[in-house]
Amino acid sequence: MHCVCRGWWLPTVLMAVAVAPRAAAQPPRSPVIASLAPWQDQRLQDAAHPGHLFRSRDASLDTGAVRYVVKYCACVDPAHGDEVVPIEGYIGMPAPSAANWYHSGFLFVIINGQDIGRARLSSMVVAESGTRGILDMVWHHSLADVRVRFLALPQDDKLLVEVALDPKVEVQSLVLRTTCYPSYFTSWNHRDGARRVQTPSSLVRQGETTTLPAADNWWGVYYDEVFDVAKGEGDGPCGMLVLPEEAQELTVQATDYPVNTTISYRPQLRRLHLAFWDWTGHPNAEVLAAMPAAAERARAALQETDFTPATLREFDFAGARREVEQALASEAVRSQLGERLGQMQDWLAACEPLFAQPAVEQSIAGEERFLSAVGEYQQFSWEVKLAELLSTL
Repeated sequence: MHCVCRGWWLPTVLMAVAVAPRAAAQPPRSPVIASLAPWQDQRLQDAAHPGHLFRSRDASLDTGAVRYVVKYCACVDPAHGDEVVPIEGYIGMPAPSAANWYHSGFLFVIINGQDIGRARLSSMVVAESGTRGILDMVWHHSLADVRVRFLALPQDDKLLVEVALDPKVEVQSLVLRTTCYPSYFTSWNHRDGARRVQTPSSLVRQGETTTLPAADNWWGVYYDEVFDVAKGEGDGPCGMLVLPEEAQELTVQATDYPVNTTISYRPQLRRLHLAFWDWTGHPNAEVLAAMPAAAERARAALQETDFTPATLREFDFAGARREVEQALASEAVRSQLGERLGQMQDWLAACEPLFAQPAVEQSIAGEERFLSAVGEYQQFSWEVKLAELLSTL
């Protein structure tokens, strides 16, 4: 699996302290801490994947109020050729709750009936950390380049999501599917629950499959009447929101175990926006009462938020070029850097055309290369500073 996050890092940026007139200084808002764990490999032993390589990776987005963990996972064994095989899914959410938005597969992107998760993951990178947290996951499927971008804000209790696609063929159908196990893994633990999905205009009960217009059902609280924190049972509800101006309809299938939601979009759309909540530790009644107002705020945030990472908007390539060229002009620094000099020169040559186009006009593949190039520059920059320091000793 190829990952373009070599040398990637972004410094944590602390938000400014706001001081009210005639009042004591307020404490600074905690930054969003975004981080990637190392890849984890294991060998599968089931009949369909005998000894196959299964790979996973966790990314953490800690808002200071809630720590969300987003996971990639799939069987990536060479036996599958150019494809991978998601076992239960490929985008999971292991925390705050392993249930709720399912830890091994809660979000699926389906174009023309094909799930893009069969393509190999191209990259999984932290694109921003500090003032905001952003995680990017990119696939280059034969039908489209697809990016799923998770965005977290300081002290917020939700994750904002942008699904972007650059099609390579005519898009005839565009669907997102989500899976959750509200509050508790009922069947796994040999217990019965009472699944419910509350939308602005409907209540879907366990055993029902209902198709609803997005205009009147643009948010949902997924909960279980048996497994309620108020009764000392379960983890608590979860929630989802779509933009009604983007989504057409939602089909909610409330089984006695998972609850699956299929969201249909107009095929012409290229950017889809959602919000997800995991209210682990909160009782049903509290969440249901708060959701209408919370949904309005989240809808406004999705409509107003620029999902472009700050690095893409603010990176100064001309300044980076000057720094590298100055380093290359110093004999003392050159002697310290050794073979890295050639790599820096190659970086300049490769990035000249890449940075000639404004970042906000880049394609998905272009943004991916842009972020990777900035990550390499950040590594170069620290090495240059160290070489300059050592040259004075």
